[in-house]
Amino acid sequence: MLIRLVAIFSFLIFSHLNANEDKYRGASFQKLDNGMSVVFVDTTKSNALLVMLCISSGSTDEIDKHGVANLLNYMFAKKLKESVNVDSLQYGSESNAYAGHDQSIYYFYGKLENLEGFIKNLGVIFSSFTFSTDELKDSKKMVERQILEDQDIDKNAIRYESRKSLYWHSNYGIRISGDLDDLKSISEEDIQEFKNKHYTNGRATLIIAGNVDKNHVLKEIAKYFKTTAGKSEPINRLQEPQHHGSTVRLTKQSLQVSVPIIEMYWRIPNYRNQKNKALAAEIFINHLDEALQKNLIENQKIVTSISFTYSFWNYDYGDFCMTVTSKNSDKIEEVITAILSEIKCIASEKITQQQAQKAAKKLAASANVFHYDVDVVDFVDWVSKKIGSCYDFDFLRSYWDFVNKFDLNEVNALAKEIFKNDPCVISVIKPVEEKGAN
Repeated sequence: MLIRLVAIFSFLIFSHLNANEDKYRGASFQKLDNGMSVVFVDTTKSNALLVMLCISSGSTDEIDKHGVANLLNYMFAKKLKESVNVDSLQYGSESNAYAGHDQSIYYFYGKLENLEGFIKNLGVIFSSFTFSTDELKDSKKMVERQILEDQDIDKNAIRYESRKSLYWHSNYGIRISGDLDDLKSISEEDIQEFKNKHYTNGRATLIIAGNVDKNHVLKEIAKYFKTTAGKSEPINRLQEPQHHGSTVRLTKQSLQVSVPIIEMYWRIPNYRNQKNKALAAEIFINHLDEALQKNLIENQKIVTSISFTYSFWNYDYGDFCMTVTSKNSDKIEEVITAILSEIKCIASEKITQQQAQKAAKKLAASANVFHYDVDVVDFVDWVSKKIGSCYDFDFLRSYWDFVNKFDLNEVNALAKEIFKNDPCVISVIKPVEEKGAN
């Protein structure tokens, strides 16, 4: 789940509104009588405003037709944009949206004077979402174009094949956007039924970052959002699938890359409802990141870049993906062998208390709004992921202290548990070899 909001927040350039000058008092939480959750992130200086609606619903809630959640997200977001009077907004204001496996996000970004309009637009559309047949047709055309564009990107294609192999038994192995056949078959009834079933107050969290009058905001929410809690479908999380007996290898040649890109996927053991174990494993992964950067890039200069994404079963699915950019296509196998050897070596050596504390500090930095200055975008991103993963706010508030009470023995034990086996999937996308090349 860590990569799914990156695209959203690339749009948010808070320096335009001097939000980087903000000082933060902290964050607070309220559960409303109508079933909604509200998180306030308080600022003391800038008039920058971020209003985000997080719905704990996504493609994993689909049953027969895939792409319903994504299409609904697109149509909902389109109505939000159309409801905004652009002439009345300040420079830099924007609205956008994103659909994921377990969460759908809608946000407005602008200035404090736009607050009432933002809340009204979100509340009215959320509470009484309607659309015409022509609107559905037009939206399908746009989503179809997005699907085709996505399929034309070779890196996306091989990542999709990797996820299919990892999660063959569930919607986590299916494209969030669905395929063209399913898109064409989605009806008006499918969209409305999905919205009515999953876009309920009980699954909705409103995050408001800004120097706002909370009592006034709560009155605006009561005015424009549903007044009754309604019935929410249970939130189902993916169960761990059987492991592959051996590593799946995927290779693709592409004209779209100039250097080889190697991705390795490990499945993380199921630590759902075991926050201490998930935390210990997360501390090791942060340590592993720094160790590999130093050993493979700085010292040995085997690869040019390394990046991680990971998620735990507490959040949604459980996997760890390492993306490596290599220097050339001639030594891909040697690079893969070197990486795996380095990981097994780091996992087998005992992490020191100092190394673990350094990793924990890095991990806790995302939650430091509860203690001192932080970028509002980073914090809202962090909160939305945790809220979407059904963490309660009391846990988020205690996260800083929780991270610093790790069990070092457990960190070392879980490091060996996760990486005792080779990856479940290794994919390689490499440049098309030139004819006549030696």
